[in-house]
Amino acid sequence: MFTSAIILAAGSASRMGFDKITALLCGKAVLLYSVECFIKSNADEIIIAAGDSNISAVEKLITDNIRTDKPIKIICGGKTRFQSALTAVSHTSPKCEIISIHDGARPFVTAELCNCVASAAEKYGAALAAVRTKDTIKSVSDGFVGNTPDRSTLWSAQTPQAARKADYLRAAALFDSADPAVTDDAFVMESFGIKPYIVEGSYANIKLTTPEDIIMAEAILKNSDKTKLRIGHGYDVHRLVKGRKLILCGAEIQNKEELGLLGHSDADVAVHALMDAMLGAVALGDIGRHFPDSDEQYKGISSMLLLEHVCRLLEEKNARVTNADITIIAEKPKLAPFIPKMQSNIACALGLDIADINIKATTEEGLGIAGNGIAAHAVCMVEMRSE
Repeated sequence: MFTSAIILAAGSASRMGFDKITALLCGKAVLLYSVECFIKSNADEIIIAAGDSNISAVEKLITDNIRTDKPIKIICGGKTRFQSALTAVSHTSPKCEIISIHDGARPFVTAELCNCVASAAEKYGAALAAVRTKDTIKSVSDGFVGNTPDRSTLWSAQTPQAARKADYLRAAALFDSADPAVTDDAFVMESFGIKPYIVEGSYANIKLTTPEDIIMAEAILKNSDKTKLRIGHGYDVHRLVKGRKLILCGAEIQNKEELGLLGHSDADVAVHALMDAMLGAVALGDIGRHFPDSDEQYKGISSMLLLEHVCRLLEEKNARVTNADITIIAEKPKLAPFIPKMQSNIACALGLDIADINIKATTEEGLGIAGNGIAAHAVCMVEMRSE
């Protein structure tokens, strides 16, 4: 079925006090949320019905921000919502079978919901997204309650609302297109004798009508499930030997015993543990996979350079470290004087504040491997954002 998605963006926004369609919501124009959703959906084309006052702004928004092969048309809508919908339908492709009409002021629609509503419209003739009414509803006349409808039968209508194009046009002919009371496409289909099928929507699919709705919408975005927190743990150990520099967290640790750590790289055991923690948090294995000791290009390399590479690997997965805690286990040498420099180096490498990095040193009181070598544990929190 060829589906045309229609986004209505021509409202006067009289209750908002400004153009809500082009207003920014967490740094992105409200309209773009719906456009991006329909791009991801199964819709074959997108028609945006803008108003006289904002059509230039809408055109610029789409030109500057949207890259897609899916056809997008921007047209001038009418004075009423119904006129805008009918005008948009007249601009759909001759191949169009299903029209799916959505209010551009509902930024939290999902591609899955759009697909479900369109499929239901193909099957039943018409469909709409809706949610069950939570509150008890009163029918009021002249200031007095007339009756209380059974709440179990009541649903709050949302968009998208979809219908077979041919039936919608025949149903629309029964109405005056200038009638501002026609605010619901499902009602148009009901009047034609086609009962729309209800597709359960989401309570988050709110319509931005007043300034308070913008505040609510930003709260929804900031608490959405697009960001996940993941924890990684890393452990490493290297043998202490004479004649090697001792490097920990990128800092050279001067010591009278002239001891250093044995390894293929600079053997920075603390950074190695940190890198393993970072890689583990995003399920990318360990440093042995990425920097094998059989590869000569890593011989003697600074582990801080390897850490930069691991940071880039996380960036490719839309992830970043938010904080890290590193424990260095060593009987010798004493590390306390060097910890501020180590913290500074790691914070700089990860693009974090020093307060986000904790480094501590301890001994095993002669009971473990420390003495012959130095070990390190690292734990980090990683913020991972989905596309």
